[in-house]
Order: sequence, then C-alpha cells, then structure tokens
Amino acid sequence: MKEQYASSLQLLMAVCGLVLLIACANVANLLLARSVARRTQTAVRMAIGASRPQIVTQALVESILLAVAGGVAGLLVATAAARLLLSLAFSVSTFLPISTLPSPLVLAFAFGVSVLTGIIFGAVPAWLATRTDPIDALRGSGRSTGDHSSFTRTSLLVLQAALSVGLVAGATMLGRSLSNVQHQDFAYAVQDRVLVAINRPPSNYTVPQLTAMYRTLEDRLNRIPGVQRAGLALYNPLTDNWGELILVAGHPPPKSGENAGASWDRVSAHYLQDLGVTLKRGRAFTEADNETTAPVAIVNEAFAKRFFKSDEDPLGQHFGLDEPENVGTYTIVGVVRDARWQSFQLDRPARPMFWVPLAQNVNYVKSVMTRVEYQSHFISGLMLVTKIPPGQLEPLVTKAMADVDPNLTFMSARTLEQQIALSFDQQRAVASLAGLFGVVSLLLAAIGLYGVTAYAVAQRTNEIGIRMALGADRGAVLNLVLRSAFTRVASGLILGAPLAIGAGRLIAAQLYGVTFWDPIALAVAAGSLTLCALVAALIPASRAASIPPMFALRSE
Repeated sequence: MKEQYASSLQLLMAVCGLVLLIACANVANLLLARSVARRTQTAVRMAIGASRPQIVTQALVESILLAVAGGVAGLLVATAAARLLLSLAFSVSTFLPISTLPSPLVLAFAFGVSVLTGIIFGAVPAWLATRTDPIDALRGSGRSTGDHSSFTRTSLLVLQAALSVGLVAGATMLGRSLSNVQHQDFAYAVQDRVLVAINRPPSNYTVPQLTAMYRTLEDRLNRIPGVQRAGLALYNPLTDNWGELILVAGHPPPKSGENAGASWDRVSAHYLQDLGVTLKRGRAFTEADNETTAPVAIVNEAFAKRFFKSDEDPLGQHFGLDEPENVGTYTIVGVVRDARWQSFQLDRPARPMFWVPLAQNVNYVKSVMTRVEYQSHFISGLMLVTKIPPGQLEPLVTKAMADVDPNLTFMSARTLEQQIALSFDQQRAVASLAGLFGVVSLLLAAIGLYGVTAYAVAQRTNEIGIRMALGADRGAVLNLVLRSAFTRVASGLILGAPLAIGAGRLIAAQLYGVTFWDPIALAVAAGSLTLCALVAALIPASRAASIPPMFALRSE
C-alpha cells in the first residue's frame, strides 16, 4: 500500500512544504515590520549599553516562541478540523487512507519544524534589528520609506506570490487531468449499466454444475421486470484483474524480462455486446461457444498489436497460457476495440486483454493450470442493462439468485458510473487536497500583500498628506498605492510562471491530457492571484486615499 500511494503522498508533502514556506514568509514579514516599528526602542537600548547578541537573542526567542505557539495551535486546529477537511476532499470517495490523530512521530516533526522555522525566519529580522543606527533612529528616520528592511519584505512578498502561482497552477493541472481521465472514452456503454458483486458458491461444485447453474441464473435475471439484458463474468470491468503469460503458436517464446503478459476475463455469451464493447473484426461469442466446442477467444486491439506483426491477421491464430504445451489452446475469433477493464493505470494505454466464453472449459494436464481453469469458472460479477436504481435492484437480484441456488449471495450493486468514480479515489483525493492547499496559499499571499501594503501606507502617511495638500486627488493616491502593490505581484507572476512550468514537469507522470505548460492552468493561477491581490491592496489603498491632509501632515 505504501508503494501504491508513495508518489501521491510525496506530492502532498511537497505541497505542504510550499504552503509552510509561504506561511513562514508571512511571519518573517511580520517580524521585519515589528523590528522596524521598534527601531527607536532598539536604538535607546543600544545607546544605554545593550549588546548586539542580547538584541538578537531577544528577537530569536520571540520568533521561536511565536513559532512553537503557532505549531501547538496548528496541531489543535488540525486535529479538530482534519475530519472536516478530509470529508470535503474525499466527498465522493469510499476510503480514507489518512488517520486524523497525530502520532508521536507527527508531534515530534511538528515541534521540530516549528523550532527550525522560528530560528530560520527569525534570524533575518534579528540581524536587521542590530543594523539600526541609534543616532538616525533617535532623530526619527523611522518615518522614512527607504529603510533597509523594505527590500527584504518585498522579496518575501514576491516569493509568496511566485510559490502561490506554482501551487495553484499545479493544482489546476491535477484537477484538469482528473477530469480528462474520468471523462475519457472507456470504449463501452456507461449509461444504464449496473454492476453486481456476488459471493462465489462453495468450491465443491463441478464445472458442469456451475455451467448449468449459471445458464439458469442468466435466464432468471433476464426475466426480472425492468432488466433488458443480463450478463455474467468472472469479474466486471474496473473491479479485478486476472493475468497470464501469453504464448502464440508459430512465434518464438518470450525472452526473459520481456513483457508478454495479458489480462483476461471469462464472460457469458452476450456480455461484451450488452456492455457495448465494439467489435472491430471477426465475430462475437454465441450460445454455440459451449462445453461441446473447441475453446475460442476474443482479443482487444492492444493484444493484436503486442503479439502479432502488422502484416499478420490475428483471426484464426492460436495461443495459450504459461506453458509451451498450451500454445494451441485458444483460437482467436474476434478483435474488439480497446476497453478500460482494469482499475489501475487508467491514464495509460490499454493493456493487452482477451476474453473466453463462460461455458467453455479447457482440460489442462498440469495441476497448476487445472486449478486456474477451475477457479475461473466461479463468477463474481453480474452486469445488468437496466434503468432500475441499485437500491431497488438488490432485493430483486437477491431473490433471483436464491431461487436458483441458496449458495449464491448478493454482496453489492452500483452503477457503472459509480464504479468509474470509485476508480479515481486516489487521484481525486490528491487533486482535492492540492486545490485546498492552493486556495490556502492564495489567502496567505493576499494577507502578506495586505500587510506589506498597509505598512507601506503607514510609513508614507506624511508623503501622502503632502501630495494631497499639493493637489493630488483620491484617484491619484489610489493609483500610487495600487501601482506599488501590483509591481510586487507582477514580479511574483514573472517568477512564478517558470516555477509553475517546472512543477508541471515534476508531476507530468500524473497528468493525463494536460501538458506541463498548460496555458489554462497558468491563466487560472495568474488570474486568481491578481484578483486576490486587488482585493488585498484595495483596503489599505482606500484607507490611504481617505486620510485628511491635515491629519497626515501632523502625523509623526
């Protein structure tokens, strides 16, 4: 299971790390602004004998305490909100692979990260605090807009914007990829198909008994009111996978390490037609393909391409499973369009597959193949063409199976649409969580822009008052503040675009029908950041434009 979810968990860990970095940049900006606001206090302390190490130590202690307190609060909030967050992310999923209770390892990790971020992102403000010139600070130079921390604050804000663009673009790519793979052509009809899972009967049944029972069951299911057609299969699409080594008559045996396997399924005579699988060449199964006739098989196009040359006609060819003596077991009578049968690798080309009739049986010599053949006659899936909802269908199917044999028991029923949705739980979870983190990153970037812009307005109160006293109107002040804010955002967008493309390259293996430089994802990221920046910058800009000139000129 760890291998199955490894890539997704690594992706989510990377996303969490980027969100943490954005949050740390916000905290660093806050500490920088605070250190600038306390320049006079710092200057007085240094003037009366405080050493630089003492001031740096105080700043670091404050930042570490702030980080640890935030870490504790974050764990409490995470524990309380994890179930809600996951229920939103997995709203249509049936499994929840993430525990909501923090383990000791998680607690230790959270504490370590809190302390580390407190030290790293508290070091810069602490170092800048020691660069204060006591004489300038005591003379009131703190009102100047050109303090040496402004470049650092702007750089942190640009970093937040760039990381937000990368996160939102990556989340958009994952969302679009999920939509593409969910709505791809599965090469069979999806509407009005209900898949029923049943328990297999006891293993003391013989193959002739099973064949007779399944004929009766199929007939009984077809007589259920509202059921148009019924089919039986070893397993239904997207529910299981059986695979064997393929040996083709007249072809050399596969070399060691060569991919010569194929999936396979055993189905009733009209199953593929009723499911809507398209026959490309040859014929479909019929009632004549039974226990009295030679074994036949229908293969998909991927099977034909994999095991036969382009100038070879697969129809009439023979193949077998696993052992050289079985090479002539099946005769290919039809080729169908590639259909999505396995629930894994739905974003990859279809794998080779073949189908054999449920009523036919192969008499193998070796015991291993005999057991495989015997077990393959115990079906676990029914497919019904009907408009009846699964909930209403359950008692009808249960009664039909009980009438045929009490050992046949109902397990579950769902529409084919629901089965398809279940196949994308993991991708949906990753896309949903990445999207949620993308929204969080946008909010953090907007908060950071608001804080920096508000601080800049406070620092430039005198300047704004002078401009307004000299005739600048409200629009000019708004333009002044917004231009400064959007210059920072534009810098973040310029840096964020290549970052988003790089993120697309990293997750390219998880994308389906989406390029790593997806223009829609880039446009969504740029547009959402611009909108958030506009809202965040308008508040301090409007406040600045509303400052009375006399109040601004009196401001210290």
